Amino acid sequence: MLKIEGIISSVGYGDFLAETIKYNVSVFDRIIVVTSDSDEETREVCRKYSIECLLSNEHNLEGDKFNKGRLVERALQHLSAEGWRVHMDADIVLPSKTRQLLEVAQLNPDFIYGADRIMVKSYEDWQKLKDSGYLAHDYHNRVTTPKGYQIGTRWADIHSGGYCPIGYFQCWSSRSDLWKGSRIRTYPTKHNDACRSDVQFALKWDRSCRALIPELFVVHLESQEAKLGANWSGRTTRRWGVNNTGSSGCVSSS
Repeated sequence: MLKIEGIISSVGYGDFLAETIKYNVSVFDRIIVVTSDSDEETREVCRKYSIECLLSNEHNLEGDKFNKGRLVERALQHLSAEGWRVHMDADIVLPSKTRQLLEVAQLNPDFIYGADRIMVKSYEDWQKLKDSGYLAHDYHNRVTTPKGYQIGTRWADIHSGGYCPIGYFQCWSSRSDLWKGSRIRTYPTKHNDACRSDVQFALKWDRSCRALIPELFVVHLESQEAKLGANWSGRTTRRWGVNNTGSSGCVSSS
């Protein structure tokens, strides 16, 4: 049986975390949510669900807009020495059988893995997806996608060796992260916003060791249609919820 620990950065994303965590908590043996000390909404979600909450304000040191890599690295420093690690965003929902799918996938501890994502563009579309029963993965031996929902773009650059699992869902083993007790693949911390550090991390594995888990589709919640990178330097999209049309003005986790 796999030991799986999760890391979620959620600065200003407590509205999404309150929705996603209730689906995700059962997948993991342990979850660490890293947030700022002023983000009382995220802290309250962690308190409600008895989840470890790591406080850090290092995301805006030295004039950085939102250095997400620093938060992820801080959380990684608190994980166990053995097991599998999943780094994911606060707006990602994992289907109910995610743990079983990871168990049977015969994951290679020398690899880093990603998964495709179903893009849910509004609260109303999320209600429709829940009502469809899709999250229960009740389609027997068929891997399907729900009708009417877009599949998110994969990151693949021929100049960087092809496919890279990006930060909404990255899964790897401590065996790839530690060697004789030392960290050999630390999370990059030199990018000053929420972009790119996830790609730089995945590129620490050769292309032959970067793989997609085809059995698994995760769900990416969005409060509205937004351009690429809308929240990389601070949250500009509206809050999550029914009939919510106001901008949050918060810092983003994705």
